Amino acid sequence: MRTDMMRGLLVAAVLTMAAHAASAADRLSGAWSVDAQTFIFKAQPDNRFWGVVCGPCDDPSAIFRIEDGKVIDDEHATFSIAYDVGGPLFKKYGAYREHVTATWSGDGWVLAHQRAGGTEKTTGAIRRVVPGYEGLPAPKPAITTPAPDAKPSPIEGRWIAAGRNAQQNFTLKIRGNSVWGVICGPCRPEGVFLLDDGSFDGETVTFYINHMDTPPSARTFGINRNHMRGKLVGNVMKFTWVREEADDQPGGEMTLIGPIR
Repeated sequence: MRTDMMRGLLVAAVLTMAAHAASAADRLSGAWSVDAQTFIFKAQPDNRFWGVVCGPCDDPSAIFRIEDGKVIDDEHATFSIAYDVGGPLFKKYGAYREHVTATWSGDGWVLAHQRAGGTEKTTGAIRRVVPGYEGLPAPKPAITTPAPDAKPSPIEGRWIAAGRNAQQNFTLKIRGNSVWGVICGPCRPEGVFLLDDGSFDGETVTFYINHMDTPPSARTFGINRNHMRGKLVGNVMKFTWVREEADDQPGGEMTLIGPIR
């Protein structure tokens, strides 16, 4: 009886810990902002997450990948920012990584930044772009992850969607055969979307556009993704798109021109 009771208590404790970790991951997912910067976090299984930070978000030199994200407990998380071709200290140090500790405080996260190998720390608080948003269930694991030392492709940069009433800016980060980045237009925090799970084989370009908590909507119950598939001819990419897992439903077409230097 005592053994069964101990086993039951252990199982209950494990389930409680898992619930706390899951709620913290859900709470973190989505779009956050501070001053001129926008952070987008995307939860992964096993309390992991990745994302992007940008500002301004239509400037390729100001868009960076959030890596190695891990939820520690209900109030703490850690991640790194890879400043590969820019960043506040790029002129002084070249490419560098910044380690960030996130602590939940009130209705947002307090971020403590420290450059890898450095001693100086800076702090700042980020707040939800969409107030009252409750978070996202963890989606499928990421399909592609760029190699840390992969060099930018010659076609990496900002591409403009042609023929649109409001300009849409696609910043594609292309490293090896991996594609990620952001789309925005207008490029305010509520209009920035994460691009991920993309690939490039020299001719065909594919990636997903993530619609999470932005733009503000009553439909805040999960992630919707559009799958983009296009062909590169010179400085033009011609895409068709469909909603993920809805290949039998109508989608659309889009033409991108770039990269804009």
